[in-house]
Formats: sequence, structure tokens, C-alpha cells
Amino acid sequence: MNWPKTKIVTSEGTFEAIAPQIISASRSTDIPAFHSEWLFTHLALGHAKWTNPFNGRVQYISFENIRAIVFWSKNPKPIIPFLKQLEKRNIAYYFQFTF
Repeated sequence: MNWPKTKIVTSEGTFEAIAPQIISASRSTDIPAFHSEWLFTHLALGHAKWTNPFNGRVQYISFENIRAIVFWSKNPKPIIPFLKQLEKRNIAYYFQFTF
């Protein structure tokens, strides 16, 4: 898939980042259950660095175009207190419950 791209500035330098409108979060790890604070810290920064678990490549993601996040989780309870931050940013969200 060819996502729109943008430039981001991090403490490590300037990088090209993908800038999707929808993020499917948690297919390889349960972000709502274990990494909610990490996600919302990076949302406030405006970007995140991600290593693809299948090919080991580093990729930067800009949150400037985000309109929705799909959370995959077995336990969404830890992320519930953070959801108002998404609502304030007009970012829609929904959950896919996994077993």
C-alpha cells in the first residue's frame, strides 16, 4: 500500500514518515492492554518509530492525518482512561476483540 508521506523531525534527525488516515493498532502486540501510555505519549509527539516484526525494517509514522484507530485487544480496560484524548483530537476509534 502507498500511504501519503511527510517529513518528521525527531531527536535523532529528520525522516520520511508514512502519514495514514487509519491505523490498525495491535495486530502484533496488545497496545490497549500493555502499551497505552506509550501510544498516547507518541500521539502527543505527533509521530512514532516502529520496527516491522516480519522484516526488521524501521518505519516512522506521522499522526498528522489520523482520523481513526482500530484497536485489537483481549483486554482494552487499561486504555479506557486515555480515550477522551482521542475524542478531543476528533480521532475516531473502535475495538476488535480477540481471543
